[in-house]
Amino acid sequence: MKTRILTTYAILSILLMVTIFTGLSCKKLKDVTDGAKLIVDFNIIETSIDVKLYDAKTGQLIGFDDDKSVTITITGSDKNGVLDATGLQPANNQYLSQKGILGLALNPNSEYTPSSMRTVSFNIVARLEGYLTTSQHVSLSATGKNFVRINMVALDNPPDGVTVLNESGLGNVFNGQLEESVVVTTPGNMAELTIPAGITMKDADGIALSGPLDILLVHFDNTVDEAMSAFPGGLMTNVNLMDGSTADGMFFSAGFVAIEIRDGSGRQAKTFENGTLGLISVVGDNTFNPEAQRNVAAGDVIPLWSYDEETGMWTEEDELIIESNEGSFQISAQLSHLSYFNFDWFWTEYCTYGPEFNFIVNGDVCDCFPLEGVMRRQSDNAVISWLYFWICQDEPVQTFFAPANIPVYIEWFDENNPTITVNAEYQPTMIDNLCQGTPITIYLTAVPYGTIVTAEVEAYCASDPNFIIRPNFSVYFHKAGDLNLRYAEMVNGYAEICGVEVGATYYIFCYYDGTYYYEPFTVTQTSYEYINFELPAEVCSEVFGY
Repeated sequence: MKTRILTTYAILSILLMVTIFTGLSCKKLKDVTDGAKLIVDFNIIETSIDVKLYDAKTGQLIGFDDDKSVTITITGSDKNGVLDATGLQPANNQYLSQKGILGLALNPNSEYTPSSMRTVSFNIVARLEGYLTTSQHVSLSATGKNFVRINMVALDNPPDGVTVLNESGLGNVFNGQLEESVVVTTPGNMAELTIPAGITMKDADGIALSGPLDILLVHFDNTVDEAMSAFPGGLMTNVNLMDGSTADGMFFSAGFVAIEIRDGSGRQAKTFENGTLGLISVVGDNTFNPEAQRNVAAGDVIPLWSYDEETGMWTEEDELIIESNEGSFQISAQLSHLSYFNFDWFWTEYCTYGPEFNFIVNGDVCDCFPLEGVMRRQSDNAVISWLYFWICQDEPVQTFFAPANIPVYIEWFDENNPTITVNAEYQPTMIDNLCQGTPITIYLTAVPYGTIVTAEVEAYCASDPNFIIRPNFSVYFHKAGDLNLRYAEMVNGYAEICGVEVGATYYIFCYYDGTYYYEPFTVTQTSYEYINFELPAEVCSEVFGY
């Protein structure tokens, strides 16, 4: 069951549908401040979180070209403060993406308002048949617009650095016990799993498995960007430590392994009796040990972590020794339960507020615009996180939850925005310490492209025409034949959209009351003015009570 947390936010959705998907004629804009009319600001949502879900191999949004929907579950301490983009909240905190996108928000009418005194944290857990379950930790300390990228691994088409073994009909379990040993290895011998004869295998409810086994073994190479960009939970995350406490910080990874074992009925092994599983994982020579401040060496000690697929949390379990084996490095572990496992040092130095970014544009640019990048450590060039900034002229961008005392650099991806480029001297942007408190200034250049299309909207209720409503909402759009998604927003009933070609057809993607809409719109002019919309009587009654 879905609950409408913010009743008045339904107005914005209705206006969104009317402005985009109706063929109303343009009308001359009048002075909305004339007379006794009162403009009502329905900008209720103060903090938004736009989630984009990508296939880690193809780089395409999952479901953009088909009907695939990723199931999203919100977990963590502040999960009850998360809503969808129109104020709906399912009873199970579970949502479905459409075309690889999901719009979320924080409830502004509650204690879930992020500030310097109140960090709001939660996990976004993503599931889809044929993909590894994954998640992303979100930590916010101020209101505003936020973007989250989640890369998911398709088991039949994994990205570089991810090797997959997925076999059926292995061994045989009778009365819960495995009759003969089973040994499986991923392609390239990156990970090996040994299941000894006589071990008893049970699911999460304590029910014994039976019959032949289906085994999934997946290895992530920590030295390959594509693999680490799809690391479950993200490398900046929140963890459970062995002493029972929780901590925020950053993983320095030495590899990650996912293991699933099921019987023919689909029952999944979780716990074991009368033995343990043996796991061997290869560690790349270029793996950086932050404790020793050098590349990995035999004898180094590294923590073992397990992953809870339901909550998206990592838990520290043990310490392991890195071994040398015929000129390469490896880690060996004995496992008494099944999960995802990673071998990582955890860097606990971080700051709630990261640096303030100031973007200065040379040339004319209309309205606000997005800029995407990836942050890496200078020590080993390893990916830390994806960045997505919403840039408005003369407004600094505040960042959160940054690793401290770690030199990093940012590579900017401006090819997805035809109206802007990053100046060469800032590509990449080198930063010695994200927590030093010094603002970071980056110069951009506006690129002449297309034209600027404006839109203006206002609406009213017939029961009280003195109240003029000017909406706030956002949409994604792309040109027909070009799948590069762009982002636009309307603020107080007014929008400017940069780089539009008059006469071209664009597909507009938006969300309304639990349903996503994807419709074509041909641009025929440079200005659209939709004035004097009369809202449906039932909506006016619901919102205003008359």
